Amino acid sequence: MLVPMAKLEIIGPKNLFFDVVSVLHDQGRLHIEDLSRKIASGELPLDQMEIYEKQRQDQSRMDDMLIRVRAILKALHREETPMDPTKRRAEYERLYQLDSEQLSQEVHEVIQEVEDRTSALASSHTAIESELALLARYEPILHKIQPLAKQIVTTGAYDSVALLVERRYKGALEQLKEELDKITNKQCEIVSADVDEDTTAAIVVFARKSTEAVHKFLAMENVNQIRLPSDFEGMPFDMAYDQLKQRRKSLPSDLDKVTGELKEMSDRWQLRLTAVRDVLIDKTEEISAIPKFGRTEYAFVITGWMPVRDVSGLRKMITEKWADDVIVEQTEIREDDFADTPVALSNPKAIAPFQTLVGVRGVPRYGTVDPTWLLFLFYPLFFGMIVGDLGYGLIMLAIVFWLRLKFRESAGIQLATSILGPAATMVCAFGFVYGEAFGNVPAKLGLVYGHDPAKWFGVVPTFHRVALVQEFMILAVIVGVVHVLFGLVMGVINAIRMKHKKHLYEKAGILTFLLGVLMAVGVGFVGLADSISQVGQVLFAVVAFGGFIYAIRGGGVMGVVETVESVSHMASYIRIMAVGLAGAIFADAVNEIVASMGNVVAGAAIGLLLHGLNFIIAAFSPTIHALRLNFLEFFGKFFETGKQQYEPFTKTGGEKSA
Repeated sequence: MLVPMAKLEIIGPKNLFFDVVSVLHDQGRLHIEDLSRKIASGELPLDQMEIYEKQRQDQSRMDDMLIRVRAILKALHREETPMDPTKRRAEYERLYQLDSEQLSQEVHEVIQEVEDRTSALASSHTAIESELALLARYEPILHKIQPLAKQIVTTGAYDSVALLVERRYKGALEQLKEELDKITNKQCEIVSADVDEDTTAAIVVFARKSTEAVHKFLAMENVNQIRLPSDFEGMPFDMAYDQLKQRRKSLPSDLDKVTGELKEMSDRWQLRLTAVRDVLIDKTEEISAIPKFGRTEYAFVITGWMPVRDVSGLRKMITEKWADDVIVEQTEIREDDFADTPVALSNPKAIAPFQTLVGVRGVPRYGTVDPTWLLFLFYPLFFGMIVGDLGYGLIMLAIVFWLRLKFRESAGIQLATSILGPAATMVCAFGFVYGEAFGNVPAKLGLVYGHDPAKWFGVVPTFHRVALVQEFMILAVIVGVVHVLFGLVMGVINAIRMKHKKHLYEKAGILTFLLGVLMAVGVGFVGLADSISQVGQVLFAVVAFGGFIYAIRGGGVMGVVETVESVSHMASYIRIMAVGLAGAIFADAVNEIVASMGNVVAGAAIGLLLHGLNFIIAAFSPTIHALRLNFLEFFGKFFETGKQQYEPFTKTGGEKSA
């Protein structure tokens, strides 16, 4: 549900302004309205609250310190360091009570003590990791050429280059030799050897005076030269290989030493540094908020929104501190304020994860119906209707439970499984209704038998959708009709709440038109006397026409479009039948293939592979269709988007908003 919000206006003498802002910041419940635009446009007869020069200087200094503190925390690589929340809170409170000069001095001392050492250790850590990665890349290359390199002895008058060539291009070395002879006046030699079945190593020895020309030629011809890291340049390849191996052996111990020192630094400073960071963030945000408020010559004006349940607490807090000097007035939220009113959602634990899915369409407009609970009902329902296989559903549930247990600390995994869990449960439920588990396996095992309809254990009836295709299609259309009509009812409710007459005419008109058409069609199937049937059809046709007129009155041309769209949307629910039936037939076909194979092992392998493929399709494709039916066909009938989410003015280290 949407949390009922109250619009507040807080007025008091200017000398209490900063104290009041600090209290609001500490309580962390007021969503501030930025008055600067209204003041600039002359909509409000107020002046904008200004930041003092000293506050600007304090903010600038704290911004600089915050950058340095964040850099230190990043360098420590230890954000996961466990911290005592009580001690962290106490340190935050202690620092927050300091004035700007005291805070600046203390933070400066912390930075001076930690920054250089942390930076040096972080640089060493990064350098060692980079060198390890570099050497790991070069060692196998040098390993291939070093046996050949030992055969080559060069003097100061000669230079050498190592090459790696695919064996299939080994013949190109002769052409390379011809070209290099031209460049070096035949003062060149190439020695090569196959180092494995795919690679040939070659070392080119040439007069040092031709070094520049040779390297330029090889670069222009895109020949794959082996260039050693800077520390090994100029060494013979065999010697470079030996030193590289020694270096790789010693680097891990160096890395462990640096890592240990970083951990020691983190254990000692992480709590204090995070408290400093949070205080600096909160202090600078408090100063940044000042221009959002208004003032007169003697008073300040703060406006914003707060959950109704929190207003009494704020009033009590303000009254205890300043009695009647500061006034908290709750103003009426009019319909024209709904678009600007921030939206907070509060739903039971089982429904709350679906708020994230609703967020794909944006936050709902304040005062309208919260679509979260509707998505909680209909997304799993449609997903279950489409997949409808007990075997697949049980596997999905098992995966959901495993993920929840395996990744308890992952908020993303917990959120996803909270959404997929109900969907998988509905897959199991509809699988039981359809009598399907990995397709028609229950029927083949004799668990489901009989006719018109087949029954579980001959007792509980099933709805065999593969056999009842026409009935399944009719059921899908009926679900679509009910869903679309329900969406229009929600649209009518929203229009009444918003007191939006045109929307009310449009939504109610479309709803009346569809009901009239459906009733007119229904009368023809009831089997009444011809005269009564004709009168009924004419009567409901008139009702439908009247609804159509009101749809046009409310929406104009778009009323006509919306009416036609609503009819097409009802037909769109046939996808429940089509996609679900495709998966069921595929599963049955897999079972027939397995049954026709004489080899049990081969049959099991084929069955596992194809059912696995169908399972993957069942996990993704129905999700898209189930969401589409909710977001487009259903939400389009009533969902209105708000402008902003409820984001209270709260401290990073203070009390969090519920």
